[in-house]
Amino acid sequence: MSKVNAVVMFPPAMAESELDELRRRFPSVRFHNIAYLEPHGLREAKAKGEADEALLAAAPPLSSSERAVIGAAEVLMALDLPPGIRDWAPRLRWVQAIGAGIGQLEPAELKAKGVMLTNAAGVASAPIAEFAIGRLLEVWKDIRVLERQQKDHRWRMHQGSLVRGKTIGIVGLGAIGRDVARRARAFETTVLGNRRSAEPGDADPDVDELFGPGGLDQMLARCDAVVLSAPQTPETVDLFDAERLGRLKPGAVLVNVGRGSILDEAALVAALESGRLGAAVLDVTREEPLPADSPLWDAPNMYLSPHCSTAREGYNEALLELFCDNLERFLADRSPYGRRGAPQRKVHPHGHGSPSRRRHSPLGGRTDHARPPASDVAGGVGGIDRCSLSRSAGGRGCVCCRPSWARSPRGGARALPGWMA
Repeated sequence: MSKVNAVVMFPPAMAESELDELRRRFPSVRFHNIAYLEPHGLREAKAKGEADEALLAAAPPLSSSERAVIGAAEVLMALDLPPGIRDWAPRLRWVQAIGAGIGQLEPAELKAKGVMLTNAAGVASAPIAEFAIGRLLEVWKDIRVLERQQKDHRWRMHQGSLVRGKTIGIVGLGAIGRDVARRARAFETTVLGNRRSAEPGDADPDVDELFGPGGLDQMLARCDAVVLSAPQTPETVDLFDAERLGRLKPGAVLVNVGRGSILDEAALVAALESGRLGAAVLDVTREEPLPADSPLWDAPNMYLSPHCSTAREGYNEALLELFCDNLERFLADRSPYGRRGAPQRKVHPHGHGSPSRRRHSPLGGRTDHARPPASDVAGGVGGIDRCSLSRSAGGRGCVCCRPSWARSPRGGARALPGWMA
């Protein structure tokens, strides 16, 4: 039997020691290592379907040998894909994204070519959630004032506000949103969640109250802070415009660790300047790198960071665990959509089945990992996975099953411990 060609296209090239471990574990796979990273502007344009010839020309060049290796691949693990790859890689069957976002990989075009696409949602949810909570503490405890006083050698009493008893709303209950919710509860706050698949009467174990799309404004009016962790979709672009920002509780703090496109930045600056909004924490912006003349830099009570809320520590191990898990399933039948009629496992990480348990990473280390349900592929690439329980409930969709699951080559799903949302 011929070997499967797999190309790892980490933005920085993967360490050879990690690649050697992959080769040891999967002797039937021929692994190649080609670093590939596109400019942010091109990635964003691809995600929006707006990549013109001028932008595509900015893609990193490939040597003839690199192009030949990628063109012969059946499996790719990548953040970006070279322009036109669907036309010159006829053997491609499966792409494992190295992040939660998949828009830049143009999933509709991959689907049209019969290529399965899986994301890595959750691989960095823990550090991003820690960052969001840390920034909220920085705001509410007025750490900036204390830092200025230390710099000025001034000993003056200054106290922040009490966190216990506050209400925190989370827009987007994927892997990041859930990790934020769990950490927020540790501070004895009330946590409200908004999820687009939620319907009236639905509940979720990670939040005190759950709201669907129709209840978003009702939720916002109650929140002392709102954390945005939703993905970029046509429905979330400009979700927080001037009108919606006006529905926030006066003095509220807005945290965005999702996508810059969710937020109308001009309206945000206006809300901060008027004092209607207490503070804003942005780890993502519509344009990255943020231009030096952007009004965001000097907006009052603005807390900016350059899309760095994740952490490299433990990330490769978690990502490679996911990749190895999915690669095993891919090799089992070589089918991007899996065997028809495969049994559905009624196991769910949020109360429907077996609890989370600790597993060994295939490349060393250990990670907490919940076993989610298998799911069908009716949603297609980039669509909504629905577990067997949600189908038995009339197809409404379990409140826990959406893009926070990584699609697997055999039509299953994987709940993951963290990554860049």
